[in-house]
Amino acid sequence: MGENRKIELIVGEILNRKPSDLALIALLKEKEASSDGLRCLPVLVGPLEAQAIIVSLFRHRIPRPGIYDLYLNTMKQFDAHLTEVDIYRISSGIFYSHLFMERDGNTSYIDCRTSDALAVAVRSNIPIYIEEDLLERNCVRLQPDGAYSLPISTASTKVLKEAMEQAIATENYEFAARLRDEINSRGQSDESDADLI
Repeated sequence: MGENRKIELIVGEILNRKPSDLALIALLKEKEASSDGLRCLPVLVGPLEAQAIIVSLFRHRIPRPGIYDLYLNTMKQFDAHLTEVDIYRISSGIFYSHLFMERDGNTSYIDCRTSDALAVAVRSNIPIYIEEDLLERNCVRLQPDGAYSLPISTASTKVLKEAMEQAIATENYEFAARLRDEINSRGQSDESDADLI
């Protein structure tokens, strides 16, 4: 496509991969669906970040300020306010984000974990953006039957290795080869889920 425009995303829901997993998935969805259907972006988040997002999404009240409230209240004390979150890179299943803020007419940004950026964005009601081409390369498309199709580039190395073992066990060698190639292209780094959140 070649477009470099920003696409606004919203946090659609929080999903469990398996009940035993400590990490959850924040499913980001296009605010406005494209002509090709709804594109989604699954982001791995830890349980604390997921809880903070859920509390904000459903407007639950908590008796004392949480860590994200503390961050926002501190910014307010210094007359700064957040303007947006930009997801600017996705590499080997790891998401990279900038949290933009404004103070005295000057705009600056902080590099932060995407899970933290999402928790702050939902809490402060600021937009979440990603460039069109980055979303297109890494999106999950919602299928008519309600299933999601996930590009292998967004999965962690650990998940890819598990999927490759399953593909070999079921004799799906073509898919196993694709997974092997993706794993090999990432070099020797062996990321755990903790690296992604």
